[in-house]
Formats: sequence, structure tokens, C-alpha cells
Amino acid sequence: MKDDMTLTKRTCSTCCAFNPAPEGDDPACLNLTSIIEQYRMPKEFYREPLPDDWCDGHQTHEEDRAENVAIAAFWLKLSIAPRLGLPDGLSGPTGA
Repeated sequence: MKDDMTLTKRTCSTCCAFNPAPEGDDPACLNLTSIIEQYRMPKEFYREPLPDDWCDGHQTHEEDRAENVAIAAFWLKLSIAPRLGLPDGLSGPTGA
């Protein structure tokens, strides 16, 4: 059995929340995740994530879209118009 699934390396650079060119007070991670680096001393240093870092909250753009679609389907069952996740050209019921 052949499996054609392409695996995406899970790093910050492939995450939908990664901001590759933050300006001013913009974060590098839009989920506001910071990376903790431990040195030989007992103190820890927090820094912005770099492209090759990763975290447990990583989500690719495809996973983010799939999650939005699943949430939209849930809201549609409740007869509430979702703001995200609907395919182009499709609109849900209008919420009151």
C-alpha cells in the first residue's frame, strides 16, 4: 500500500501563527509563545521564537484551515453564521 501523504516539518517557520518579519511591538509568534532557554545557571531566559524552533501548539496552515472548517460546521448546526471556515462563495445562516 502506497502512502502519498506529505509530512511537513513542524517548526515555527511552517506554523500559521509565525510572523517572519515582526515590526515594532509585533510578536514573532501570533500565539504569543516564547521559547525558554536554560543556561548552566538556574535562571531561564525567554526569547521570541526563531524559524527552526517549535512548540506543542504548532499548527500548519492546512491544519488551521481544517480546524476552522470543523468549527464552522459546528456553528452551522446551531444555526449561527460562522466568521471563519466557510468555503468561498458559501454563507451560513445570519445570526440574530
